[in-house]
Amino acid sequence: MSLRVRIMLTLAALLLLPAYSALAGPGASASLQFTIDPAGGPPGTTVRVTGSGAVTGIPVQVLLVPNGDAGSGAIAAVQADPGSDGAFRASLGVPVTLAHGRYAIRVEQRNTQGGILQFAWLGFSAGATMMPEAGALRNSASTTVPTALAALLVSMLLLGRRQTKAEH
Repeated sequence: MSLRVRIMLTLAALLLLPAYSALAGPGASASLQFTIDPAGGPPGTTVRVTGSGAVTGIPVQVLLVPNGDAGSGAIAAVQADPGSDGAFRASLGVPVTLAHGRYAIRVEQRNTQGGILQFAWLGFSAGATMMPEAGALRNSASTTVPTALAALLVSMLLLGRRQTKAEH
């Protein structure tokens, strides 16, 4: 296959990618954002969670966890159903037996197979006041594929130049 044909195929794939991303399903453009009130307090506190950017039709899990990035070892959990605009609200009770320290309030949405679609977290201090932390992960497949295709195109161009030089 000639270099020109390979370049045209790669460019066609890049042009079709936005259509593929749109058909990939909900969640590709959603991005969870939320606030908590309060950001800390004694064990037994009720935390009010208000958010947006959820994929409609997929429950939002609101969790109190030891580590916001990992999300495992949920200490408390509640589920919220997002509205048609992606907004959600929940109240999460902090167990009265919780030891003082740093924790995270994590919101996440999972697909039907249990894989993470998106998540975000905010720090929560139980007991003494500490500096809050935050983090998030959003579905980034729509930027990974074009990057890989662009790298493939550049590789083919470089390979084509080397082959042309070797033939002369």
